[in-house]
Amino acid sequence: MNVEKIIKNRLKEFERLGNSKQTLFDFYPFLNLKIRATIKSELAFCISTANSSAISGLYFQKQLEKFDFNRIEVEKIETLLKQAGVRFYSKKAIYISKALLNFEIVERALNIEDKKARDILVSSIKGLGYKEASHFLRNVGRKNIAIIDRHVLRWMRERGLIDNIPKNLNKKNYLQLERILSKLSDEIGMNLAKLDLYMWYEKTKKVLK
Repeated sequence: MNVEKIIKNRLKEFERLGNSKQTLFDFYPFLNLKIRATIKSELAFCISTANSSAISGLYFQKQLEKFDFNRIEVEKIETLLKQAGVRFYSKKAIYISKALLNFEIVERALNIEDKKARDILVSSIKGLGYKEASHFLRNVGRKNIAIIDRHVLRWMRERGLIDNIPKNLNKKNYLQLERILSKLSDEIGMNLAKLDLYMWYEKTKKVLK
């Protein structure tokens, strides 16, 4: 298995989604799953993964292929989240429904540079914290913001980049941790989008998104 090639292809899928507003994600050999994604379904996926399994989020996103986002009701979103095994499905269904109704905010943010775009998403779209907003922006092709989750925090601690894993990730902690990863990415000549996929692979033995 050529992990370097798989990561390179995943980054191309992210770029295609950002540029063409749609892409086909292929998760073989880690999952027997292909997802035809749009910007809207990617936003829904990123909201769904907060404090939940990425794999559950992927199966939820796969089900969204069958639906018109202009017509899908919050009850149907809740059912799909629950069926996929996503945690906190009732609350997330409301967040996703409202995010889709306010999608023009997301479209405006996508025309702004990375960190300002993230601030707009966090302040305007309920269900997107710094991690989820960073996740969404990376998945539509942004390369220089960090997705700091439990896997990344463990990876950082194991390599002596941090002494302890913070109990809470507020804005101040998040940006401090991001600066540490940015320094590392500069030192090794690898952007944060690519570094994240490598960190995730080292911790999970999977290249997902």
